[in-house]
Amino acid sequence: MGRLVIALLLLAASACVAAARQIEGYYRFGHEVNTVCSGEPEACYWLVDTDAEIRQQLKQQVAGLAPYTPVCLELVAEISATRADGFGRDYDGSIRVREVLGRCAAEVVAMATQLEDLQHRRWELHRIDAVKLEDFARQLGYTDDIPPAKVPDLDFGEQGFVSGNTGCNQFQGQARVVDSQLILSQLATTAMLCDGFAGELEIQLQLLFRNPLVIARDGSALILRAADRELYYRLRDWVN
Repeated sequence: MGRLVIALLLLAASACVAAARQIEGYYRFGHEVNTVCSGEPEACYWLVDTDAEIRQQLKQQVAGLAPYTPVCLELVAEISATRADGFGRDYDGSIRVREVLGRCAAEVVAMATQLEDLQHRRWELHRIDAVKLEDFARQLGYTDDIPPAKVPDLDFGEQGFVSGNTGCNQFQGQARVVDSQLILSQLATTAMLCDGFAGELEIQLQLLFRNPLVIARDGSALILRAADRELYYRLRDWVN
């Protein structure tokens, strides 16, 4: 019986080792955020059971960058669909990083973006601070009508024309890109009242749009950053 128990323990240990594999993932660190996002479609995992030395190496990779800035890293890690407690419940699962191999060979997060790159393209808001909209709503205490009936989007046209919605009202105005910053001006909006998360989301986006936002591309995605916020938009062109 004792030998059987030992054999089962050894088998379980070997299974855990086999679960570790090399991945590319975008590491984000900030207030209430400590995640790795990886895969296609992308999924995000809360960091758990990772040695203090490895955690320090991860933080060194984002040192000096604004909070929530994604950095593409080569990692050896174990990924689980089991969600962690606390803030980890808002993510797709959990991740244990065993080794930090370094930056990705072809990191594209910092791709320069010009206004011409935005024309005739449409993006939908997918995540705020690396958290899906419905999970972000729950973090704010909302449980009903999530995600919002209207997914916030940005639609760029000729000569800097921009339109979209904030989860509640439609808007239109002018867009410029200056020194890697998106500047929205002359914004006019409809005046519909929205309750719950849709109303809160609109307020937060309107406040962000009043000031320049650092703009970058991550493949086909568009990332807008303020001092304490990151908006992650996925490309969703209109289909005829």
